[in-house]
Amino acid sequence: MNAILLSLQRAARDLLSPRMFALAFWPMVLSLLLWGALAWGFGAAWKAEIALFLQGTPLADLAAWLGTEWLTAYAALFVLVLLWLPAMYVTALLITSVALMPVIVKFVATEHYPALERRQGGSFAGSVFNGVVALVLYLLAWLILLPVWLFAPFGILISVLLNAWLNQKLFMYDALADHADADELKGLRHAGGWRLFSLSSLLGLLHFVPVINFVAPVYMALAFAHHGLDALNRHRQGARG
Repeated sequence: MNAILLSLQRAARDLLSPRMFALAFWPMVLSLLLWGALAWGFGAAWKAEIALFLQGTPLADLAAWLGTEWLTAYAALFVLVLLWLPAMYVTALLITSVALMPVIVKFVATEHYPALERRQGGSFAGSVFNGVVALVLYLLAWLILLPVWLFAPFGILISVLLNAWLNQKLFMYDALADHADADELKGLRHAGGWRLFSLSSLLGLLHFVPVINFVAPVYMALAFAHHGLDALNRHRQGARG
């Protein structure tokens, strides 16, 4: 647990450095602009399609029985928001992973692990492939588990768990790709156990916090960079010992 807290502490300190703070807002701002434009242009059509789909579900029968046909329209808006928010969140993470993570890892390595040898077991193509696979699986799981949001506490729990998985899937590859060799990259990505999942879960909660969620992707990237490089450094020291 100390390693997790240390990663979070170091990430918070690095986030306040001028270079990292200058990057902190860009992923969420770009994602918000993208999905805001899409919602402006296609939101009404998306809502209509969702409402049409809901007409064939028991919700429409329940609304008709209660005399509250307007409920279907509100339900369609609710579903649209539930789809729009994670799409915006995932887009910000993907921007951070593909575009900013190399800069972030270089910053962390230079500041905290200058002696750590670069063995380049990963690649930019690998990062993109890893990100796309993670994105597809995350969105599929979100769609499949969407009905769970009818029971709000369970919906929030599912959201936290899915976000934890996505954070770990995206950022551990990028944190290690430049410095680990192929075997180290494969091993350390799956060796974190409950500690790594705890870190991912804690970071996954940040997108629920207003204002802080705007800098959360870069903060997550910093935390995973610290965690991954520290784990790699300890692994090599143990191998030499």
